[in-house]
Amino acid sequence: MTRRPLLKVLVASVLAIALGPGAAGAAGAAASTRPTIEITVIHALRTDGGLSIDPQLKDLPQLTREPFVRYNVYKLLDRKRLPLESGKAAASALVNGRTLQVTLIEPTADGGVPRYHVRAEIDEPGKRAFLKLLEVTASSDEPFFVGGQSYQGGTLFIELVVRS
Repeated sequence: MTRRPLLKVLVASVLAIALGPGAAGAAGAAASTRPTIEITVIHALRTDGGLSIDPQLKDLPQLTREPFVRYNVYKLLDRKRLPLESGKAAASALVNGRTLQVTLIEPTADGGVPRYHVRAEIDEPGKRAFLKLLEVTASSDEPFFVGGQSYQGGTLFIELVVRS
């Protein structure tokens, strides 16, 4: 066997290994990716000092609008991602001892763009039932908020974002 055919075989083999299974695997993984819910817990306070926003929250322009402008200190307390599956609640413990449940009611499409009908609930102290706080239909990467939980002299705001 001459060098040129051997070189072609080696190059073809390397490309097949690099592109074949990897590319097919990546395409398959993208097609079967399930949505997740990103949960960001923010502690908002009103103090005599000036505006202070945790550097990890700088990408939230909502903090400059109602009802957020009532506060001037924002601190990131927790951020996590949980898988979303239709009809099953994704639960997360909150810093105030309560539990947040997010349920994907149903995924839909609007002009080919995926949208997600989601319900957010928080348990009530001393009760088994969850209090329905919010039900929305949102696009992927479109944030929505749950707020009003008291915590250490301030309020918790929970940013929820479906990621697909």
